[in-house]
Amino acid sequence: MDLENRIGLLVELGEFMQSDDKSWMAAKTRTFHHNAWFVPDFIELAVRQIKAQFLQRESLEKWVKDYRMPARGSSPKKVGLVMAGNIPLVGFHDFLCCFICGHQPVIKLSSKDPWLFPVILEFIKRKNPSASAEIQTDSTLRGMDAYIATGSNNSARYFDYYFGKYPSLIRRNRTSIAVLK
Repeated sequence: MDLENRIGLLVELGEFMQSDDKSWMAAKTRTFHHNAWFVPDFIELAVRQIKAQFLQRESLEKWVKDYRMPARGSSPKKVGLVMAGNIPLVGFHDFLCCFICGHQPVIKLSSKDPWLFPVILEFIKRKNPSASAEIQTDSTLRGMDAYIATGSNNSARYFDYYFGKYPSLIRRNRTSIAVLK
């Protein structure tokens, strides 16, 4: 997919996430029943903020312009994303960054937030079937070119052990930033 197609798809995703689509509504309900900390108001807040802050055409175009991204990724990498589960859709920004750059996100879902992301991925794949090869889920994340993982200080020790020899961004209980080439 070229950059313009990715932006268009993300804008459509924002509309979908604000819709009353049955599969999306069911996923939000299942999420609350699975994790009582994810009350419907928190899920809706996360969805509203993702749409407002990340999935507006003007915002996406300005963002990518500032980084002078090529229309097509020159050499896409498989990036393993370990999703945290402390806030609904907390790993969405990691997914967005990877996808918009033309890389291939491979997502390990959190056991605490296993319902929302699959519906998002299904929407993307339904809208653009070629995305099936570009976006995947996996429980092991072996053989990736790079990794982004978020978790506690304790889980970060495991991430360092498993992913430390690869280009990686490992977030602990504190905020951090990295630039991956």
